[in-house]
Amino acid sequence: EMKKIITVRNLEYTYPDGTRALKEIDLDILKGESVGLIGPNGAGKSTLLLHLNGILKGRQGSVEVLGMKVEEKNLIKIRQKVAIVFQQPEDQLFMPTVFDDVAFGPINAGYS
Repeated sequence: EMKKIITVRNLEYTYPDGTRALKEIDLDILKGESVGLIGPNGAGKSTLLLHLNGILKGRQGSVEVLGMKVEEKNLIKIRQKVAIVFQQPEDQLFMPTVFDDVAFGPINAGYS
């Protein structure tokens, strides 16, 4: 059996404004697989990806990456392995200043 590197079970997420982004998502990605997430704007693709390194936390369900449950005690190890790069460069910068944007990754990986 191929090794699962990502497992998502019954994941649900609703944004603070009440917009439901994910409902009952199940996903297995095996080592060596190439996977594409496709869909229209607002379909939940980025929201799902942001759960893989713990930037967002679903109200229900579980996410495991490389055998580690995505939870506080594992975030440093997971964030050293999982990164997200957006297709459009203008979507990549999301903090108010360049310094804050560049510092975001290391800070969320546990560095100070």
